[in-house]
Amino acid sequence: MISEKAILGICLLFCLACFGCITEEEGKLDINDPVIDIRSPAINQTYVAEWGGAWPEGEPVLLEAKGMDDVKVESIQVTISNSKGDIVLDKVFENLTDNDLELTLSESFTAKQVDVYSVVFIVIDSSGNRTTSNARTFSYV
Repeated sequence: MISEKAILGICLLFCLACFGCITEEEGKLDINDPVIDIRSPAINQTYVAEWGGAWPEGEPVLLEAKGMDDVKVESIQVTISNSKGDIVLDKVFENLTDNDLELTLSESFTAKQVDVYSVVFIVIDSSGNRTTSNARTFSYV
């Protein structure tokens, strides 16, 4: 009959042997949320809705944000809603660069009508941790 101490000892040796197979990178637990730095649009910025004449479209809004993480930025999502809460843009930008630690999103958006819009950016890392920005409003007049 095997004693409890012997069984615990065998289990302990087995566990140590298994953990010895894990590389430093594989064993790293990513518990840190990514960081987001919004560069544009400025809070409460106003844009021209219609130039008229030869340029009937409104002024484009530059949507620019930078996501940073200590392991890997997987993607940045940008969502724009109008004053009624209808989503007018919802897009995900995957990190296809060689730089795993940061991703910069730079996208142009032109509204179809005069209104107040809000934009939210979400940065997601490779472990599923996410950071959601505060909504930034901008207007087309």
